[in-house]
Amino acid sequence: AFFGWRANRRMLGRARSRSWYAEWVRRQHGSPPTDFFRSALDLVHGEPASEPERMDRVLMHALLADLDQACRPRLLNPWRRRRTSRFVLLFDDAGPADSRVQRFLRELRSAVEDLRCTSVFAVAGGVRSLASRIPDINASGLAHAGAELINIERRGMTPGQPTGIVVPVAEGPEDDQAAVYWLGRWPTLVTPSPRWGPGAEVAGVLGIGVLALALAAALFLVPDVGGRERDDPCQGSTFLGTDGQCVGVAEGAAGFGDEPSEQALRAVLQQIERQNEEVDRELAGRPREDPRPGRRTVVYFGPLTGGKDAEDPVRGGTLAELRGIALAQGHINTQALRSGERVPLRVLAANAGDRFKDAPAVADRIVELAASDPSIAGVVGFGQSRRNTYEAIHTLDTAGIPMVGTSGTADELLRQGEHYYQTAPTDTRAGELMAAFASAGMTTGGRKVRRVSLVADATDAYSNSLAAAFLASYGQERTDVLLYTPTDAPEPGPVPGALGGRPVPTVEDLAREVCRAVSEEPRTAVVWSARASQFQLFLAEIARISGDCPKISVLGGDDVTNTLTEEQRPWDDFKGLTLYYVSHGYAPELSARSPEAAAFLAAYDRAYGGDHSSGTAAMREDGHVALAWDALRYLAEGIDQAWRTTGGHDDRLDRGLLQGVLYQGLGGGGFDGATGRIDAHGAAGGGRLTEDKLLAVLRGGSDGTTTELLCGTVARGDERTRWGPKGEEHLCP
Repeated sequence: AFFGWRANRRMLGRARSRSWYAEWVRRQHGSPPTDFFRSALDLVHGEPASEPERMDRVLMHALLADLDQACRPRLLNPWRRRRTSRFVLLFDDAGPADSRVQRFLRELRSAVEDLRCTSVFAVAGGVRSLASRIPDINASGLAHAGAELINIERRGMTPGQPTGIVVPVAEGPEDDQAAVYWLGRWPTLVTPSPRWGPGAEVAGVLGIGVLALALAAALFLVPDVGGRERDDPCQGSTFLGTDGQCVGVAEGAAGFGDEPSEQALRAVLQQIERQNEEVDRELAGRPREDPRPGRRTVVYFGPLTGGKDAEDPVRGGTLAELRGIALAQGHINTQALRSGERVPLRVLAANAGDRFKDAPAVADRIVELAASDPSIAGVVGFGQSRRNTYEAIHTLDTAGIPMVGTSGTADELLRQGEHYYQTAPTDTRAGELMAAFASAGMTTGGRKVRRVSLVADATDAYSNSLAAAFLASYGQERTDVLLYTPTDAPEPGPVPGALGGRPVPTVEDLAREVCRAVSEEPRTAVVWSARASQFQLFLAEIARISGDCPKISVLGGDDVTNTLTEEQRPWDDFKGLTLYYVSHGYAPELSARSPEAAAFLAAYDRAYGGDHSSGTAAMREDGHVALAWDALRYLAEGIDQAWRTTGGHDDRLDRGLLQGVLYQGLGGGGFDGATGRIDAHGAAGGGRLTEDKLLAVLRGGSDGTTTELLCGTVARGDERTRWGPKGEEHLCP
């Protein structure tokens, strides 16, 4: 059985590499044999003399297979790689039509064509009878035949081209006996080879193999061989986001803010980087037994970059928040390094992608980083209420990482995790206050407002939450709800329980709807609960069709303040605009009664007092900057109080201890912030936000800013419960 298996394997080959015999049978019968012995019986059936061509054919295939095997290139066998000539077969006379030589030549030509064998070249005389049977190339002489061979050598054989050349030769003199004798002694002509010897060639092949293995090992073992890091611009804990920008966690300006429109953002990141380096230098010289606390790390979580057509960091509020973070870090570290009784902070920037598109993946990266770096104390940011933001907060909360919000957000944000704390009012409180102002204090054309066109985005959690709160307080009978969603909205569809209303497909249609409503009822105002990034586009369309509505009053949510920090102000886009907007903190108004607000303004003026641009001046009054200051101060206060419980043992200060302090509440129940009183009773004390947080409605214009409404607690013992002119005061909601 074993012999039979070996014979079958040797004579038939494999499915992908058939032997010469199996290939011959396939050409004769259409399919390869499955058993050699059964197939061989067909060849010996009867007398071989009765079918000489059949036997010649199989022997010819065997011969050519052996010759081809001898001439086939081998990688590690130089002797078989060095063929510089072909096998030449000489026949002085082909003989009659049925002679053995003619049968051999006929089968040779057929086999060469079938097998595409190029290692054999036959020359025979007296082939007139052979040429009459098979179509050939007829050459006029040896020169013509040589030209045909050169042409075949250069262009190759085409399918169906004759494989033989017939050359008529005139009768000549007798054979040269000396040549006959010489050919008898030297049947093989050895042509000189310009190549190296076999030994040198083997050494060369082995050397190339060793070099290839060394290069392959270097690609995996040696960092950045071949410039892989240059091909991927994202390093460290950053990675390519959905818009092709680097997202993730980095220190300072590394990898963020390279575009011309992001230079202001890059400058703030560089400031944070310098402050981190200052802390490291101060702590580097301390002895191990130094009782003062070491630094802790806080991660800012927000959209730092975006791809094509992305919302830039100015309109998205990131620049304002980062300025507040940088100013608060400098203020905190100055106190900490001077007293030795507070914990200095290092700040890392986590880019969540344009409009938080990559927030879940970046949150996963922060969790991984926090697991390997116990100095990471918490995260601040989350300036936009989006569904991806919710998922990111849930991820960080599951990992037990404390978080503090830096902006006014939807109520739903507080439901995403017990480790999230908020310094800004909820959208419900802001919507109620906007409704109170629209009912009793807002005017258009010098007269009280009667109706409202409420603009909202049903796919945006922030917009939907703010609009729903306003509508519930103001009343549906006086409100027309216009639902507009930008074409590049990052959310896939309406949020659960989305607000109902009339959908408007484009900004142009939105402007026409508003203008029509104002022309029908001049005492109609616009309440803008959508994002600031679409507000100026809306104003540009209003200006273009303003013949029917030359004047419009708008009451915007806190996100609208982002448009005030651009060089092109809203009232520059539309001259007939009267703009009211909600602010989560107006430090200039509070500075006389709040030392923290005064400290914030002093720090801002030191850092940006030399910049006289309108955007920098507006950012000084913007609630986003002051709220970010308060958010970092909130987390820093919790870290300081957690450190005091360690008895001076710095290694005991970890996130678990900070979680306990924040959960139980800060000592004193809170602190006076740059945006008003911050309650910090903790989750155990009944809440993770300030219920009566200070809110303002401001009126902006080219001649300056006016406070129209101020409700909430300015500082300990100073609570504003009424608003409006003296004699016409209204209760705060």
